[in-house]
Amino acid sequence: MQEVVKPRRGRPPYARPVKQMVSLRMDVDVLEGLRATGKGWQTRINAIMRDWLKGHLPGS
Repeated sequence: MQEVVKPRRGRPPYARPVKQMVSLRMDVDVLEGLRATGKGWQTRINAIMRDWLKGHLPGS
């Protein structure tokens, strides 16, 4: 009889997390506007913040 191997879901246990959960207070209108852009709004916030940092970090 052949053993049934279930596929692993998610990241392997040895991989460290690439993102960290944070709590952030935002103005209601800003948050509503971002959520109104649809699915993936949190990913877009991350991209916006990364782009902003490029021009504001020392030496950039």
